[in-house]
Amino acid sequence: MNKKMMLLALAVISAAAFALPAGASAAELHLTNVTKFTGTFSGGTLSAKEEPTITCDGPNHVEGTVSAGGTTGTLSLDYTNCRSFFSCQSGETAGTIKTGGTFHLITVETVTQFEGTVHKSPGILITPEHTTIKCSGFANPITVTGNVIGTVTSPVCNGKSKKMSISFNSNSGPTQEHKTYTGVSYNLTTQTGTTGTIKEGGLTSSATVESSTEGTLDCT
Repeated sequence: MNKKMMLLALAVISAAAFALPAGASAAELHLTNVTKFTGTFSGGTLSAKEEPTITCDGPNHVEGTVSAGGTTGTLSLDYTNCRSFFSCQSGETAGTIKTGGTFHLITVETVTQFEGTVHKSPGILITPEHTTIKCSGFANPITVTGNVIGTVTSPVCNGKSKKMSISFNSNSGPTQEHKTYTGVSYNLTTQTGTTGTIKEGGLTSSATVESSTEGTLDCT
């Protein structure tokens, strides 16, 4: 399940060209004057109920491309120094989890606790590839699938910058802070082995990506 977090993290980082999952359709945000990006992300933590947590201390890297129109794109993620109780990996290299996926820029809605006011902010919906993670000390691998929603913390709507910062937060469920877009619920899932119970996972991580050109986050 910690695996899931890893995937998520990949979600957590940059934006690039991707087809939004079925059911999601609304006025989308888009980037202008950006075609490629690279970046780093903080050590992420992936957790699921009654499952061990997976943490990647890094250095962790992301790179991607933005599709025509600036709303979607593709990305690849490279996590290092990954562990649960012991080392975790997706391929042949111990401690390294590599994955990729697609992303879609969206609007995230948050309802304030007391006033009940709906606050809208830029966000990102990431769909990672199905990723299988093996951790030393565990007999069965973990498969991570699904989607994860993060918040774009910088730049603000219609702001210009070469950099974009993204945050993924989960609560004590663990479930993702933001799960709904256009009335559809999105979340990561993890499964241990082929017969294990499919569980919802939560990812906590942050990333900063940068392009060679200054872009605008258009929210109109």
